[in-house]
This record gives sequence, C-alpha cells and structure tokens, in this order.
Amino acid sequence: MKPKKPPLRHRISLRIKKALGLNVFLCDSCKWNWRSACRRPERPNATWCDEYAKRGK
Repeated sequence: MKPKKPPLRHRISLRIKKALGLNVFLCDSCKWNWRSACRRPERPNATWCDEYAKRGK
C-alpha cells in the first residue's frame, strides 16, 4: 500500500514552522511515542503521520 501524502495545508504550515524555528517533529508529543506501540520507520523524526494522537487526550 502506498503511503499517504500530507495535505497541502499541512505542508505549508510545516514550512512556516521551520522558518520560525519551531519544533516540527510530531513524535515528541504523540501518545504512541514508545517502542512497542509505534513501528513506523519515520519515528522519532516524523513531521506528518496519519496515526498521530496528541499525548494527554
């Protein structure tokens, strides 16, 4: 199965965040950020993930 591409809105906001020097990596605040829960190859430097869920919700 081919991986999904991030939507255009997300790509634009990612460029703005990078230009402002903000943290762009999702894994730092994801509730699945532990080895046995997330097996994605992008981890820990993912900037877009369709399974992302904010920690604490």
